[in-house]
Amino acid sequence: MSKIDVYLDEKQINNLKMILDQSHVGIHLLFDNKFISEVFKEDFNEDDFFTVDNLVNAQEDLIRLIKAQTIQEKKAFISKLNRERQNRLVRAYFYIIENDIKQNQTRPH
Repeated sequence: MSKIDVYLDEKQINNLKMILDQSHVGIHLLFDNKFISEVFKEDFNEDDFFTVDNLVNAQEDLIRLIKAQTIQEKKAFISKLNRERQNRLVRAYFYIIENDIKQNQTRPH
């Protein structure tokens, strides 16, 4: 998959930072906890998630989600997706959170 550039205005960047900061402490503003639980209870093959086609689709939905201006707009976008796309978005979201947390951990000397 090739690298793409996504241009965000300051409000979108601050919104994204706030969502990530909240997610680090277990507050998931975009997804209902019950829905998150349902997604992770389903059988899942990680190899299927990391196929090129699936990653491209996840990337496209993530870009649309990020570009929505408010939490309400983001939730409205998510609600219009079919179940498969919602599940993929939840999983992508948690992969992003996990990677963000790992990158921000300080390593002992």
